[in-house]
Amino acid sequence: MEGSFGSASALPSSEPQPAAPAARHNIILAYAGQGIDYLGLQFVNWALTLVTLGFYYPWARARELNFMIGSLVADRDAFTFHGTGRELFWGFLRAWALFLLPIAGLGYLMSLPDLGAELETILMIAFYVVVFAFVLFAIVGSLRYRASRTSWRGIRFGFDGRFGEFGPAYAVRALAMMLSLGLVYPLVATWRRNYMLTHARLGSERFAFDGVAGDLFPSYLLCWFLTLPTLGLSMAWFHGRQQAYFWNHTTLAGGRFRSTLTGGEWLGITLLNGLLVTFTFGLGAPFAYVNLHREFFGRLSLEGAELARIHAAASAGTGMGEAAAGLLDVDAGVDIG
Repeated sequence: MEGSFGSASALPSSEPQPAAPAARHNIILAYAGQGIDYLGLQFVNWALTLVTLGFYYPWARARELNFMIGSLVADRDAFTFHGTGRELFWGFLRAWALFLLPIAGLGYLMSLPDLGAELETILMIAFYVVVFAFVLFAIVGSLRYRASRTSWRGIRFGFDGRFGEFGPAYAVRALAMMLSLGLVYPLVATWRRNYMLTHARLGSERFAFDGVAGDLFPSYLLCWFLTLPTLGLSMAWFHGRQQAYFWNHTTLAGGRFRSTLTGGEWLGITLLNGLLVTFTFGLGAPFAYVNLHREFFGRLSLEGAELARIHAAASAGTGMGEAAAGLLDVDAGVDIG
């Protein structure tokens, strides 16, 4: 049966039969991309974008996303990205008109002489409010677009989060985090993770999240106090622990994700990649990206999922959100946070 992972057949007996237990599957994830391939892709993208004076960039972005997402493999079947450069081109035009022109206009007004302190303050506040709104729009819009253009075994992902819903709620929490010097970060990060997952789905099946911020606070506070003495390395360790915690509290189709990643392993990967990028003067960045994702997904699986429950469902998104994410460089393609 096309568009689903399972089908039912009629029982020959007329008497009621007990329902057969749903088959459960363990899905092993992996990242199959190669650093040399990513480097070659980026070189071609850079060259064509330069030669076309930036016109090729939307198509370059689509090729990059095709590599990033298409390299993710679950149960030996690769993900497929269906987005196109044409979609992103029109998305870029809309993003420019809606956000970047106002930002440029406010920046120009702020540069004018003799504005007066009061007007200058108002313009500065408006400038940063528009920039922050642009970032939040990019986060939500990019997820909507990528989910709607990504499939696994012919089933599309979906994301129905809204900027008008996510933006104000996240802005309040971001302000609280700033005023607390980052102490409430686990609350903000856990809320964000919960929002993103409960608005995401694979076909007809939604993801779910049962993590609580209180579980992260003890280790986070310790790392927060050690940030300066460890030159920030304690936070890298915490980030690895946080990612494993988030995935271990994520479910889909009756199954639960399991990550064996440890904070120490993530710290080691981060240090190794940092050295690679530094001593190659940035040329090793594609290899660092691939290494990061290979190590992360190599420790991730989905256990006990009832794949027969997953059926195709409509999914929509526009290129505007992805265009905004590209302009801001919001993330690197596949969410591993």
